[in-house]
Amino acid sequence: MRGLRMLGVAAVALAVGVVGASNSFASPDDTDTSYTQPANALVMPFDATNNRQSFFVVSNIGGLSQFGDSTLAAVTTHWSYWSSSCDHLADVWACLTLNDTVVVDPTDVRALDADNQAYGPSINLSGKRGFVVVTAYTTNNTCSDGSYARFRLVDDALVGTYTLADTNSGASIGADAIGLGLHDDGEVHTGLPRGVVTDIDLQTFRPESLNLSATVLINLKEEAGWGPTSREVGPGNSISADLTYYDNTETATSLPGVSIGCAKFASLKPGDDGGLIPGTVTGLSAGTLRLSSFEPNIGGDTGRFVYAVYGQAVGQFGAGSNGKYRIVGSNQ
Repeated sequence: MRGLRMLGVAAVALAVGVVGASNSFASPDDTDTSYTQPANALVMPFDATNNRQSFFVVSNIGGLSQFGDSTLAAVTTHWSYWSSSCDHLADVWACLTLNDTVVVDPTDVRALDADNQAYGPSINLSGKRGFVVVTAYTTNNTCSDGSYARFRLVDDALVGTYTLADTNSGASIGADAIGLGLHDDGEVHTGLPRGVVTDIDLQTFRPESLNLSATVLINLKEEAGWGPTSREVGPGNSISADLTYYDNTETATSLPGVSIGCAKFASLKPGDDGGLIPGTVTGLSAGTLRLSSFEPNIGGDTGRFVYAVYGQAVGQFGAGSNGKYRIVGSNQ
């Protein structure tokens, strides 16, 4: 980052045109969530408990702020950290000029100014795990926090990735951040999928072959985030789901159901403490774990949703992925 830049009319038109053109690649079935397109808000899990380490990478590839009669090539981002048990852990603001990137370690959470310089106290989240919501807001030429423009949200701004590592085994996995766009239901806010979703699938190698398995189920609700006038997503109330494992011969194995609070950290390795597959279930091939029969329902007009992320490793070779779901109806 090399200071804030004011864009001229031609430059603004070009920047907005590029961002707008990217929308043509969005899925027509779920325009509210993206793992590749720039978004208003990013959601990423973190784990800083024993022998676990996490990093976030966030970039502003399209976020602009209206500043008087001109357009400022920057946004201010609010980072809100939540624990797996719904505790609100930390809030910081970080300035991101256009095309800027920051790398954040949850054990050293700091506010960042327009020159990428940290200020204020360092917040150490060691021993904690949960998720972070990073939301883009309009700012001014000193990159003030979102109160400058009464917390006006900026869409099509941020992209991100995250890494989860196990320092004992040396294995690590990474995946794209969950990107959320804006809804306008009378009052603009960060939104969750408006399509009806009945199940979410996680793809895995043969569970018994895994040296490392990390599953995170994140329970979100609209307008439940930071602040008394929050337009951000935040943790939702408990949601339960049935679990079924489908192997490579399409054989279905019923598993005990799961209750998801704010963020459920678990494993697909049979017998792991707190895992989703009991040690008594053996002989599974590579396949998919399906969450279904959500209670209460998710998607549609509920303002609730569950996202799933999964990391797996055999030896030091790991892979990360996001849970897959189909839109089967619409309440838009």
